[in-house]
Amino acid sequence: MIDAVVLAGGGKPEPLTEQEGVSNKAFIKLHNKPIIAYILDALHQAGSIDRIIVVGPQKELEDLNEKDFFDIVAEQGSMLDNLAAGFELADTEKPCLVVTGDIPLINAEVIDQFLELCNPLEHDLYYPVLTREACLERFPETERTYVRLKEGHVTGGNIGLVRPAWFLDNKDRLEMFISYRKKPLKLLRILPISLGIKYLLKTLSIKDLEYHLSRLLFLKAKAVICDCVEIAVDVDKISDLEMVKKAIM
Repeated sequence: MIDAVVLAGGGKPEPLTEQEGVSNKAFIKLHNKPIIAYILDALHQAGSIDRIIVVGPQKELEDLNEKDFFDIVAEQGSMLDNLAAGFELADTEKPCLVVTGDIPLINAEVIDQFLELCNPLEHDLYYPVLTREACLERFPETERTYVRLKEGHVTGGNIGLVRPAWFLDNKDRLEMFISYRKKPLKLLRILPISLGIKYLLKTLSIKDLEYHLSRLLFLKAKAVICDCVEIAVDVDKISDLEMVKKAIM
């Protein structure tokens, strides 16, 4: 069993949160239940998860934690700062599941399935990769950022398996990559020229990215190809919220 860190920190005001009258989208109500509660229920029910650590607004999380089944860490600022704070409570040598606080369609089966695909746990970073076809087949209304690779058009999910000890040693190097996570062309510019050429020739593969990212970030990275599309359905826009409401009914 492994620990899980949920990132539920607030961000800047946006149309979605203003419409719903909240300052943090993790606390938007879906059928009278906040988004983050769906995520916490899924983690609590997953057989592969041990300790649950949530980083976010302390008062709101305390009100949710009536049964005291997760640990609370007050949000620190940036996403990476919040993640570092959460990792301080986790077992730093074992891989830790990281989950964003805006994917209410996730469930215990999906969590256990993703972690099973990561076995054996020999790498520092496992990141899910989903095809555009799989995402659109299940949720045709959802809008994601896709990048064209040799294997087809793919996107990432909103969870990952990370070894905290590696993260805490390399947090500063990650700032740049996080800032480019939704700008694949900019990300390619900081990688070797050969990768850019492969991208233009439509021959850039997932294996290429694994290899070069591992070298740049001093880690062993592994892409996990899966069809757990629930992990790619995040609530960022008003249209996302309407779609998720229908899916949960």
